Amino acid sequence: MLLPFGVMHQFVLRSLIVLSLLAIPCSSIQAQRRKPTKKPPQPKLPDLKSPEDKLRFLEMIRASFPTIRSRNVTFQPQDLDESLERYVSRASSEPFAEVIDDEKFIRRVYIDATGKFPPAGRITKFINDKDPDKRSKLVDELVETDAFARKNARYWRSVVFYESNAPKNQTNPQAFEDWLFREFKQGTSWDRIVGEMVSAVPQRRPKVKVQYNGWNQDYGPNNYVLACERKPEVIASNTARLFMGISIGCAECHDHPFDDWKREQFHELAAFFAPGKYHMTDQYDPTQKTEMQAKFLLGEEPPPYLKPDQRRVAGAAYLIYNPDNYWFARAYVNRVWNEYLGDGFYSVDSLGPDKEVIHQLVVNRLSAAFRFAGFDTKWLAKLIMKTRVYQREIRTIQDTEDLFTAVRPSRLRPAEVADNVQQLVGENKNLERAIKGAFDQNPSVPQADLEGSIQQALLLMNNGTLQGRLAASELRKRLSEIKDDRQLIQQAFLNTIARRPTEQEITRYQQFIKGSANRYEGIVDMLWVLVNSAEFVTKT
Repeated sequence: MLLPFGVMHQFVLRSLIVLSLLAIPCSSIQAQRRKPTKKPPQPKLPDLKSPEDKLRFLEMIRASFPTIRSRNVTFQPQDLDESLERYVSRASSEPFAEVIDDEKFIRRVYIDATGKFPPAGRITKFINDKDPDKRSKLVDELVETDAFARKNARYWRSVVFYESNAPKNQTNPQAFEDWLFREFKQGTSWDRIVGEMVSAVPQRRPKVKVQYNGWNQDYGPNNYVLACERKPEVIASNTARLFMGISIGCAECHDHPFDDWKREQFHELAAFFAPGKYHMTDQYDPTQKTEMQAKFLLGEEPPPYLKPDQRRVAGAAYLIYNPDNYWFARAYVNRVWNEYLGDGFYSVDSLGPDKEVIHQLVVNRLSAAFRFAGFDTKWLAKLIMKTRVYQREIRTIQDTEDLFTAVRPSRLRPAEVADNVQQLVGENKNLERAIKGAFDQNPSVPQADLEGSIQQALLLMNNGTLQGRLAASELRKRLSEIKDDRQLIQQAFLNTIARRPTEQEITRYQQFIKGSANRYEGIVDMLWVLVNSAEFVTKT
């Protein structure tokens, strides 16, 4: 049985005392019994004067949990498929959707790994490739790209800042994203990334205006705490929600109305993030306050002698490394699964003990494998993308028991729509801001609950900058040089929505081009139609 961090230190101290007593003669022991008992010395802990010190301290705690050290991961894509298909078939009478063809696969995996449509030439080359292992190799290649790291960094920037009420001059979301990009790029494990975020303690720089990096907001990890307004209550609520999938915010003021979380538990968690002593205001009399001692949601208590910054690192360790806290790995796995499949095993941020879950044994096994893989985010992405369940056809799913018989249609994230437009018309900051604003969406809302809007449709239809730049684009110029209408239409489809047209579509657009006032106008109108199609903003 593994001991929590605080208990572990007490156990070590007791062990050292026992060992020292064994080396003392009995007469000395009797003499010492008549003397006043001395208080056991406190273990020497490192001063946390730098981010590196905190990571070293976190590593010390990590080393005390041997279950984290295993790297013998044998969980393969076929293992996940076999487990999931066995449980799905028991719950659902719906037949499994067919596995998609190469053309759809390369489009889907490019979107999920990089946020962008694949280049037209790459699509054709992939389709013609006879290597039976080409899908697996493509996944391995894309997950190692800068685009994969940037996509993940953007996603978590949006997750952290979407509902933040922090003053904008006290945060630097771009510095946060750039730091995350570097971490995802070099393969830093998820536990290390979260540990650095949660244990950060931004310090106010004297005589430096806030907007000029007064809170050291240019240092990426600081921005998680700054986005939480440096308030212990907000840090506690967001940490539980984002990194455990447990929404306990309601318990700040009263016992949670639907779950078992108590008000005292919320404020005990918040005490980890206080700069000193932490007090809970009485629920009925605001003049009365009770000092709260730090205590994690699962009951772990840090040693009382820890300094505030050490206590915060201990809280991060309880969150990440305690083997009893399986919610940490499960929350990340569930979010990634939701992004790739369109549905999660749980609803996002609803992983509490009393929440509904579909195929619990599968998510338990997948989360355990992620933990034993050292919280390797690239490993998890590769595993999921290589499965049959990920590679199945798109289908609208109505009933919970039918989840994962197919992949749910999913909308592209705002930055992804903007990037794909930029691939067509070139960089334009005003257009990029307009697209991100129109397609703005809470990244923590499940895909099943997201809907398009009239604002989005009108932007793509009527934006003058988009229309003008599309007409003057390099793609339009290249298409104008193609004399054969069939080839022209094929290249237009491949370069805009990343697939080849059907025979019916070729016939329709041939007639359209011939009926246009001139060839130039026909090509521009065809591109406009494709950009305004549902496929341009969805994963198929």
